[in-house]
Amino acid sequence: MHMADEDQGGWPWPSSAPPRPDDLAVLYQLTDRLFRALGLEEVYQAALDAIRAALGCSRSSILLFDHAGVMRFVAWRGLSDPYRAAVDGHSPWRLGQPSPDPVLVEDIALTSEPAEVKEAIAAEGIVGLAFVPLVVRGGTIGKFMTYYEERHQFTQREVDLAVMIARQVGFSIERAQADEERRKAEEALRKQEQRARAMLENAPVMIWTSDANGRCEHLNRKLREFWAVPDRDIGLFDWSATIHPDDAKGVVDAMARAIQERTGVAMQARYRAAQGGYRVLVTDAQPRFSPAGEFLGMIGVNVDVTEREEAESLRQLLVAELNHRVKNTLAVVQGIAQQTFKGAAAPPELQAAFLGRLNALALAHGMLTESSWRHASLPDIVADTLRTAAVSLSRLSLSGPPILLEPKAALAAAMALHELVTNAVKYGAFSNDAGRVSVTWAAADEASSRFRLEWVETGGPPVAPPRRVGFGSKLIERLAAQDLGGAASHEFRAEGIRCVLEGRAADGACGAPPNG
Repeated sequence: MHMADEDQGGWPWPSSAPPRPDDLAVLYQLTDRLFRALGLEEVYQAALDAIRAALGCSRSSILLFDHAGVMRFVAWRGLSDPYRAAVDGHSPWRLGQPSPDPVLVEDIALTSEPAEVKEAIAAEGIVGLAFVPLVVRGGTIGKFMTYYEERHQFTQREVDLAVMIARQVGFSIERAQADEERRKAEEALRKQEQRARAMLENAPVMIWTSDANGRCEHLNRKLREFWAVPDRDIGLFDWSATIHPDDAKGVVDAMARAIQERTGVAMQARYRAAQGGYRVLVTDAQPRFSPAGEFLGMIGVNVDVTEREEAESLRQLLVAELNHRVKNTLAVVQGIAQQTFKGAAAPPELQAAFLGRLNALALAHGMLTESSWRHASLPDIVADTLRTAAVSLSRLSLSGPPILLEPKAALAAAMALHELVTNAVKYGAFSNDAGRVSVTWAAADEASSRFRLEWVETGGPPVAPPRRVGFGSKLIERLAAQDLGGAASHEFRAEGIRCVLEGRAADGACGAPPNG
């Protein structure tokens, strides 16, 4: 086995022996073909021709490391499929190994290679062979090989030629691989851009882009149809002319600020559609920048919410009408009650209790009216109900997170709390000057779909368990079970009443951190 000299630097001939004219001709021809090569396959074929012509072999091959670091055949001449399969992956070097020397084998039978490798080579009729490294930027990327049917003693001339061919082929493979990767990247980018354009063009929402001055640059199909703008006229189209006169100044000013400050903007306005009439569009726009950070303009999405807005307006009208009728009904009921009780034999406290419950119902109704009967805040219900007791805030302690109740539960909670306040004023903590009431509430479970409220009185007159369950306690328990979807419990402790209410909260509206 003969190793090449270590000097492999630069274009000067690797050894002191001058090259022969026919050797230079082979190298010049190889250089010309590599320069004109349009891809890796042409590089491989030029290299195989040069190897056979310069080194006098009838068979040759080129192998490169794959991404896993395994040496694989990429081009060959005169080698059978079984042979290539038998020696696939065999290499005297590792990927990236710094500038190794060629390995020159005079007779494979005289080497220490494994028996199965020798047998595969011998079966192919190969006796002598050479491993010549292909090096790029100081690291090994593969090799080319020459094969001889007889023992072959390599001359210095052959070693020099092999090294020169390997250098040129290595450079060309690097360039061709870079070109191939660039072409693949460009093709992938082109396909990605085509997909993006197709998605934008056929999106079910209106998408647009503007230049840095706010002029139209692109409108997707849905937006072109909305405004009936031909492709050729997009650059001349003035979108601001379609805005409803009452909305125009706000929209134009907001967009101008966004362009000047390079920030996003969200707005809602009415725009005249090509089909006639105005449509309500919600716009969300963001600034666009080049990779170098240059402001390119805006990109935005318009969503037609006309039907949603019309439905919301109708709903608000219906809710307002319902609120008006319910308020009138409550007022009528209160009036009838007052007239009925006037001069009647019913005890005054019974009259006051009935009217108080009507007032509590009206209070809860007012809260629900503010949210168009979607929900009411439990903290607001507690605070407003306690406010009817007209006691100093120093005698109250309220604590709990924001929790929303659906209308039915809100009315039930208001009525239950009214009973507790009324009882505290007449018999409990609010019946003297020293009593206090603590009300706390929180999520009752990890799912955050239920709440737990605790009413605790202290400092009032001593409490003894009642001989019978009063109407107020029965009402609280019925409201908790039927309308709150939970339960109520009472403890008549000597220091004061303790009542616990459990029930359902509005979906996703329970479990926020306590507000202290």
